[in-house]
This record gives sequence, C-alpha cells and structure tokens, in this order.
Amino acid sequence: MHFFQIFFLLLGPLCAVLAYATLVGPLGLSLGWRRGLLYSLLAFSLKFTWYALFGRNMFLPELPECVIHILSVLYDFVLLSAVVGLLRAVISGTVRLFARLRTGSPARKYGAEQPPVKTCSRRRFVSGALALGAAGVAVKGVHDGMRLPDVKEVSIDFPDLPKAFDGYRIVQLSDIHASAAARANRTAGIVRQVNALNPDLVAITGDFVDGPVHLRAADVLPLAKLRAADGVVGCTGNHEYYSGYGYWRTVFQRCGIKMLENDRRTVRRGEDAIAVIGQNDPVSFDTDITAACSGAPSFRVLLAHRPTHLAEHATFGIRLQLSGHTHGGAILGFDRLVARANEGHVRGLYRENGIALYVNAGTGQWAGFPTRLGVSPEITCLTLRRQ
Repeated sequence: MHFFQIFFLLLGPLCAVLAYATLVGPLGLSLGWRRGLLYSLLAFSLKFTWYALFGRNMFLPELPECVIHILSVLYDFVLLSAVVGLLRAVISGTVRLFARLRTGSPARKYGAEQPPVKTCSRRRFVSGALALGAAGVAVKGVHDGMRLPDVKEVSIDFPDLPKAFDGYRIVQLSDIHASAAARANRTAGIVRQVNALNPDLVAITGDFVDGPVHLRAADVLPLAKLRAADGVVGCTGNHEYYSGYGYWRTVFQRCGIKMLENDRRTVRRGEDAIAVIGQNDPVSFDTDITAACSGAPSFRVLLAHRPTHLAEHATFGIRLQLSGHTHGGAILGFDRLVARANEGHVRGLYRENGIALYVNAGTGQWAGFPTRLGVSPEITCLTLRRQ
C-alpha cells in the first residue's frame, strides 16, 4: 500500500477523534450519547474504507452517484468539524489564558458569576452551531465540486498575433474527470455550454477521465457532440495514463478529438496561420515537442496539462500555453500550497518568459475528493487579440 493511500485511510479517523475531543467532549453528555456520537463520526470518516470494501477502489469507487456524494458530504463534515473544533479550542484556551493573567484567579470568579448549568448550555449551543455550520459548508463544497461549471471569458493580447486571428475564440476544458461521481449527464451538460459559445477551437488540456474504458466510455462519449469551426484538440493528462491511455486513445478518436501527442495542428485563415501543439504529460516519460515545433508557424499555442516549464517552452517559441492540473487549488487557502508545487501557478492568467499562461481551474473534480470551496469549476472562453 502506498503512502498516499495510508494517509487518506488515517486522515479521516484522526479528524473524527479530534472533532469528538474538541466539540463533543466538553458538552458533558451521558456516556451513551458520547459513544453514539463518537461511533457516528468514525463511521463518517471511513469513506475511503467503504469505497475499497463496496466500490472495489478506494479512490474511484463503482457506486451509485448519489451514494458517492452523500459519503463525500459526511467525510467533509468530519474534516471541517475537526478544523472548527480545533480553532475553537485554541481560541477558548487563549481567552482563558489572558483572563488568568489579568485576574489571577479566573476559575473562582467565573464560577461565582455563571453557574455550571448555564455554562454547559452555552457550550452545547456553540458546539451545535459549529456542527451545523460545518455540515452546511460540507454540502456546499460537494455541490460546487460536482455542479456544471461557470463560463469564464478571458481576453489575451499579443502584438505578434496574425491579423486574421484577431478575435479568435478558443474554449478550454481541463480536468473533466468523468467518473462514477460525474457521469454522462454532466458531460452532456458541459458540451451544451461549450457549443452555445460558438468557439473557433475547443482545446481539452488533459484528465478527461478516471477509470477504464469498459466502465467509463459511456460517460465520455457525449464529447462527440462538441462543435467548433476548427475542431476539437486535446493533450494527455496524468489520469489518462492511470486509466489505460492505449485504450482511451481509440475512444477519443471516435469522439472526433484530435489528440496531439507531441504533435501539432496548423490552423489557417487565408495567408495567416497559427500552430496548436500538444505535449504529453510527464508521466508518459515522453514530453519532447521538438519535432512538433520544427517548421511550425511562428505563433504557437501549447496545450500542456501541467502549468510548468515556461522557461523551457519559451525556447520553442511558444506564445500561449494552456494548462490545468491544479483544479485551481480547489479550496481557498489550500491553493497556495498547490501553487508552490506548480512553479507558483494555480489558476488564471500569468505572463512569464515571454509566454502568456492560462491555467484553467478545472472543469470537473476528482471523484476521490469532489469538493470545492471558493474555487468554482470552469469552462474558459479565451479570445485572442492583436494588441
């Protein structure tokens, strides 16, 4: 078993114990109530164990969509309860410390002014409010992770963009992650949103799917209805290789998606042209785009799943790089850690080394942790402008 699997198997139960100690323990409940709440928190925290036992895979369970979402809400509730409980304990401890320093004997003064019954009632009210707040945030987090994405309009200026491509519209999808938690109906909804934008080109920057072809093909096939003047192109992400890319390649071809595997497509408008280049994800151990760039038109757009290696890509004359992989950090605050693992890039537009980089915040969400807080799923409509 890998460290990653062990970490997720232990994280939930540890958070359940912490939530119990900080929110349930101080309430002064009877032994029966305390045991019941502890066992409930532990049961909620074992999401990945239930996935492994009943869904055959701890990260990609084959379970009904609603079951995955409910288990995800309960699991997130435990994690959030542990966080708010810990914060409450720290704040309460700090307040008591300052009271002790200020009065010298806070315990006697406190006991004289407020009877224990009133104190216990207040603790129960605060704990209940915090638990309800954690439950509400957990529901919203899973809902935002699994709902249809927002459409984000972005305009990017280039002084050297060929005149015929002024106003060219590229719709970028990334990290769709079709899975048992995000099935064909969601994929079809994304397709309807894209087609309504009337794009010139659709670019999918990796992580189309989670799972093998025989289980997930039906959830990907709605992509065959994508429509764009210059077609649909894509590059591989790391999850394609985890899911058996040799088989998925054929499915993507049936969907009309031109997979650019260290390859390019030249798009022409009269005498003007741009090159759209696709780079394989690093897990393939084959990311060389030298041949794809050789002899390509001077304005080059790179599809690369990971938002990294801009300095290297600049040596190939890349002017615009479209990436994903980060999911925008998924949770505000946590996104700073994700950025540090991706050369400072997490979502949105960056300009470095003479390259404009756009990082899509993710059109979908990984089934293992289908949660977003403060970071919406995204379809990006990029309009290229001649400066």
